[in-house]
Amino acid sequence: MAIASNLPIDTHAHIVPPSLVEEARKSGANLGVTVEDTDQGPALQFDGLTHLRPVGGLAKLEPRLEWMEQQGLGLQILASWLDIQGYTLGVDEAASWARLFNDHLAEIVKARMDKFRGLATVPIQDGMKAALELEYAVTQLGFLGAMLATDPVEQDLSKESFEPFWAAAEQLDVPVVLHPPSHGFGANIEPGYLTFSLGRTLDTTITSAKLVLGGLLDRHPNLKLVLVHGGGFLPYQAARIDSGYLSGQGRPMELKREKPSDYLPLMYYDTVAVSSPVVRLMKDIAGCDHVLLGSDYVFAGPKRQLIENVENAGFSEEEVSLICCKNARKLFLKEL
Repeated sequence: MAIASNLPIDTHAHIVPPSLVEEARKSGANLGVTVEDTDQGPALQFDGLTHLRPVGGLAKLEPRLEWMEQQGLGLQILASWLDIQGYTLGVDEAASWARLFNDHLAEIVKARMDKFRGLATVPIQDGMKAALELEYAVTQLGFLGAMLATDPVEQDLSKESFEPFWAAAEQLDVPVVLHPPSHGFGANIEPGYLTFSLGRTLDTTITSAKLVLGGLLDRHPNLKLVLVHGGGFLPYQAARIDSGYLSGQGRPMELKREKPSDYLPLMYYDTVAVSSPVVRLMKDIAGCDHVLLGSDYVFAGPKRQLIENVENAGFSEEEVSLICCKNARKLFLKEL
């Protein structure tokens, strides 16, 4: 189903399909997933993971649709809540859980193709299984790509065994969105009140830097990586990473380009929780055609207009249109 071509597209939003919660209630224990009923509603719990909060508004569609209407959005691209991606489960259990999530999300998207599209969850414990799940989600369910948690718990996206996934994403020509988890190394930031605001952006910063310095974009030059929250600190401390690389102290391998910051324009960045001056800086770093509108719904869905920080950045009408709509249509929907 076609969507209005001139309406903004929210490329960064999270969801827990209500039907998935009920599925977990009935059969999740076999995979290491249980449902705890609380005064605030159901909470999914995973073997090996700290206690999770209730899913709350993540599993409610009507408030989401009302918010989208208020914001004037034409489409929202839905991805998993990172906490429930199953990254502490065994390999086979994680693969089964990812399939369940993707199938249940596909039902929501199918019912409202005028409003939603989906990003896959994959089992990051195993690169080959992750590749197979991505292929299934894209070719069978019509998903637009995948969202990965950046180095959650003891997982590492830069590990060599994850290479089949990157190869599959490049071959399928779908974007991979890198998003910080609640249980990465940033979760240990002290004092605790800085964990959400800064800790999680540190996860994205370090993981994306590792991938660049590890030669990922040399091996897969057509891979499309999207960094949420403006790329964390990466775009703004890139010269420091360059300095380490050029001195040899921060050079794990030889890159094909002169320095790490040369790879920044190859990636995409969303506008979640960044100011208008930072949006301008993102344009300077990667160009207007690599900046994407995002909300982080339900966690950071602003009461103000979502496109405000773009409209106030001093861009031309065409540049605003690129960031709010056209870039997403080209990158995710493959519309030129």
